[in-house]
Amino acid sequence: MLSIIFAILTFFFTPNNSFKNELDGYLKKNLPQYESIDFQILQMPEAYKKIEIIKNVDFNFNGNFVYVPIKFTDKDGRVLRSILSVKLNLYQKVLTSVKAIERNESLTASDFVLKKMDVTKIFGTPLTSLKDIELYRCKTFLKPGDAITNENIELKPVIKPGDRLEAEYKSGSVTITFEVFSRQEGIPGETISVITKDKKLFKAKVINSQEVNIIE
Repeated sequence: MLSIIFAILTFFFTPNNSFKNELDGYLKKNLPQYESIDFQILQMPEAYKKIEIIKNVDFNFNGNFVYVPIKFTDKDGRVLRSILSVKLNLYQKVLTSVKAIERNESLTASDFVLKKMDVTKIFGTPLTSLKDIELYRCKTFLKPGDAITNENIELKPVIKPGDRLEAEYKSGSVTITFEVFSRQEGIPGETISVITKDKKLFKAKVINSQEVNIIE
């Protein structure tokens, strides 16, 4: 009966085409969201007669690395197990700017094109769709050709400093409405500072571009 030994792979070896094809299929199955995948095996056994992926183990993916459990037979006929470290390049069509976009500039569909890029080299989560792009503005400066990510966009404010608003205050069964002015930007659901004509300050929750609810 062959003993199972866990070994650390410390020697470089060129994998055969059969194993490379198996690994390619394994990666594509577990990472279907990417259009194409390039990979580099960082370490292989020094010598082996047979090698295969252990597929009944959870897929271990972190950043641009995947850690692949393998079973291989060495030159002495022993069955060994270990983990291959595989470096990835992951390609996907993402939105890239066609012009320079300034901080706080509103976004439009014409600002972007879809371009196939290696997303492992993009900091953040890149956008892949133009859906609702007009609702957002840029939080940072973008150069032409830069990918836009979730991390460098934000919803455009529906309220701006100085906007005249209708404020509603509820206390039990009593509801009072009065006019206030915004002291800062705000999006629906956000808490902003507002002021009345007689200079009383309140905190208010933004309802829409014209209404707020007084909360304190």
